[in-house]
Amino acid sequence: MIFVDANVLLEVILKRTDQKACERLLSDNNDKAISILTVDLVMYFVEKDKLSWQPIKTFLDSFHWLPILDTDVTWAFSNFNGDDFEDALQISCAIRENCKVFATLDELLAAKYGQILPVKLLR
Repeated sequence: MIFVDANVLLEVILKRTDQKACERLLSDNNDKAISILTVDLVMYFVEKDKLSWQPIKTFLDSFHWLPILDTDVTWAFSNFNGDDFEDALQISCAIRENCKVFATLDELLAAKYGQILPVKLLR
């Protein structure tokens, strides 16, 4: 299973610069997962930008929604080193759920956690 970072979904939904690269990843037939954090973040932008939420909900339904557990929070506190706690939470969730790769646009995340979990950097 591929864990998909929130920034990949937002790139597609908000039609940003790297939309095509993200759509290519999302169109393959691999199982894909997101955390509940991503669902919350995506819906924040849906509400903020006054987008129609029904098609976004359908899009989100195409992913496995993974919970964030207390063990993920503990791991994140031990590994984030004061920089981007949310990334650490998502990495912990992906590791716990045995995801094979973490797909992201975030070069800093790839550099920081790529030795722990394979990272596919989209660009």
